[in-house]
Amino acid sequence: MPVGRDSRAKYLVAVPHSVAQDDLSKLVAGINLWDATEAVSAKYISGQSPEDFSSQRRFSFCILPSQVGRDWLGSLIRLNCDTFVECFPELDLGDLALLVGKKSLPKHDLLVCLSTRSAYHLPVARKFVTSLRHRGLIGDGVASSVEMAVQEAFANSLIHGNLELATGGHLSMDRFKELGEETERRLASGHHGARAIILTARRRKNGQVVITINDQGNGFSPPDANATAPISRKDTTFGRGLPLIRSLCHSVNFLRDGRTIELTFDDSQSTTALGDTAFLNDLETRLTTSPDALRIAQNATILIADDTLLSREIIASYLRADGFTNLVFAKDGEDAIAQIKAHNPDLIILDIIMPKLDGYAVCKAVRADPAFAKTPIIAQTALEENEGRTRIFDDGATDLILKPLNKAELIARTKIHLENRLLVQQLQAYQARTQSELELARNMQENLNPTPEHYRGVGMDYGMRISATFQMSSELGGDMWGLVPIDAHRLGVYIVDFAGHGLGAALNTFRLHSLIWSEQVDDQTPDVYLQRLNRHLKGLLPVGQYATMLYGIVDRQNNTFAYASAACTSPVLGNTATGEARYLDGSGVPLGVIRDARYETREVPFDKDSFLLLYSDALIETTLDNGQFLCEAGLLKMLQDTVLEGGRDIDLAAQIADQFMDRAPAKLDDDFTIVSLQAANIPSAG
Repeated sequence: MPVGRDSRAKYLVAVPHSVAQDDLSKLVAGINLWDATEAVSAKYISGQSPEDFSSQRRFSFCILPSQVGRDWLGSLIRLNCDTFVECFPELDLGDLALLVGKKSLPKHDLLVCLSTRSAYHLPVARKFVTSLRHRGLIGDGVASSVEMAVQEAFANSLIHGNLELATGGHLSMDRFKELGEETERRLASGHHGARAIILTARRRKNGQVVITINDQGNGFSPPDANATAPISRKDTTFGRGLPLIRSLCHSVNFLRDGRTIELTFDDSQSTTALGDTAFLNDLETRLTTSPDALRIAQNATILIADDTLLSREIIASYLRADGFTNLVFAKDGEDAIAQIKAHNPDLIILDIIMPKLDGYAVCKAVRADPAFAKTPIIAQTALEENEGRTRIFDDGATDLILKPLNKAELIARTKIHLENRLLVQQLQAYQARTQSELELARNMQENLNPTPEHYRGVGMDYGMRISATFQMSSELGGDMWGLVPIDAHRLGVYIVDFAGHGLGAALNTFRLHSLIWSEQVDDQTPDVYLQRLNRHLKGLLPVGQYATMLYGIVDRQNNTFAYASAACTSPVLGNTATGEARYLDGSGVPLGVIRDARYETREVPFDKDSFLLLYSDALIETTLDNGQFLCEAGLLKMLQDTVLEGGRDIDLAAQIADQFMDRAPAKLDDDFTIVSLQAANIPSAG
């Protein structure tokens, strides 16, 4: 079916550059991505890697390239998108098409559709669960259990479902080799390798998270949870895996004749989208110290609900005498509900004993409506028994006063509840405004860093592959990096980390960014450059604030990297051919501490097989899922394994970042920046 590309397109689709137009058209026409009953247009946004797509844009779909690699698997974390579908020519979803159809999309908070050929070689379960953590669907505390259960079920659907491999019984060396060869044959075939496997996740209203793994195999008869007899399919992993999965999940169900495994998890530790308590308490303290916070209580709208005219007039006279003039009246319970909906009062003074609907029923009705769930209600009653008084609180009253009313008590309680309500309203409005301003500041800070298009282009100019990842912490932070072209052969690079968090650290990055781009680099050596920046920054920063920074120059003509460090994390220099790497000296005086600080230029070789890794301290000071930091030896081992597996043409920083995010908390306490520069087999501009 034809898909339009106008600006009013209903669907915004992220597409890799590597996806051919013919394959994309075939994908769209061949499976039920769109509702075929209506004319639907789509706008395609293309990019070379997931980093090319702005996190501020919301995508309806992300089309993954055929033979998905680790870089595009990372899009599950990096893209603002909930549906990811691999574009492979042989794709035939069959009865799985409904899972990616338009009508089913609102049911899923995350959906990933891959070919067996791609999924077999990728850490799909880990990336899927990492994405759930970053989306707030599951908490860090239960992620390892969820990943274990998903991995076990995913392996069963992939190996025994789509590939239909029998791995039971004793595996001799010959049998093991034979099984490996058969696996490769089936992965290469269109019948087995091109079968789809789909993972979905959704959160129920009760807070439970439901994950499904869906394959296109022959299916099987799932065993009874209480059965003691051996299951019929001994060639599946369920002989040993199902008890493990059941121990990790709230429940396990099988659908589509065993081709869908549905796992349900209780996640009491899931994160919320609200700000932290300390931040709100700080805002509240600031508001309560302001005299303006309590000035407008007399302008509040007060509803007086009482079936006796004399009682309504007495209450009104007390309130008017103290300056409350915006009064609304109701003569019974039904009238009270109507007046509440019409006037949205700031306070309700409610008689308990009334005709039609009594005060108990009114309280219940008010609290059941989210629009009035927080409206303070002062109940008034002549009841003497404790049962009636207790019940009104159970039904939603905020406070209770006894008849006959005491004027001073009524006024005092009215002021207290109105002031609290107005304070909360101002707090919420202030929080919303602050959040909006912080979001603007976050966007400004992100824009200080080079875009993927820019740093890739600069890298090609200097015969290098440059990769980078920047993730801001839950607060505003102080990380920044950039590139400074000097001449045809020399490229400057810097990375900065300001101490602290919040608006102060972000403002400092803006200050330093202005200094960097106003300071002429020319032929300054790195040590002199840092000295000049330090002198300027010392005069701008308040006492106690400072920055760590590394500034270096890659000279492609002389094959050197010369740098100076102001207490920056130790850069790593490695070899793309052997994977070997070592730490360089990152010592030095932080910027902004001592006006006349001196720095040292250090020089190391940087030839055709070299790579350089720069990073912020979040990489080595974040507690990972094993309860420990990434140690120095651990980072070098991760680099070596990544380089040897991926070769010189990988985006090194992005690969290391993905491995870090797999094991790090969903919400980082510090900004995370990582930059890699790799000598590439492309000529420099000079």
